[in-house]
Amino acid sequence: MGHIHKILVPMDGSPSAIAALTQALTLAEDVGAGVDVLHVGASGAGERDMESAIAEAKKWLGDRLVRHDEDGDPVRKILETASAEKADLIVMGTHGRVGRLHALLGSVAESVVRNAPCPVFTVRQPDGEEESFSERIHHREPIGKQAPPSR
Repeated sequence: MGHIHKILVPMDGSPSAIAALTQALTLAEDVGAGVDVLHVGASGAGERDMESAIAEAKKWLGDRLVRHDEDGDPVRKILETASAEKADLIVMGTHGRVGRLHALLGSVAESVVRNAPCPVFTVRQPDGEEESFSERIHHREPIGKQAPPSR
């Protein structure tokens, strides 16, 4: 993979999407990349958490964080935005559903992985037993539990 200039992070307010934003933030800081946050569709139960996470990420990245709000099919909008914004990497949460629930609901992450114009880094919600990339490499707490850098 070449140098990463732009990271796309689809957000739905779920804990796994917020964990993905934490990972993308760490990676963006490491490589000097920008982050495009994409929210597709109506807001749900996690809207307050999502808004808080995006606001905190904005404190870290400043103008390198851009937000997009779209309506429509999440998979199609993620793929269209990745192409239009020339994303070098998509970092997205996955709920990790398996079996019948997965067969009934499908998987946005799986569809994006199969069709994305760039690599996709999927992140599951941390369960507290394993360290994330951010914690392991940078000893950094997830968004919401850390203070932004002083500028």
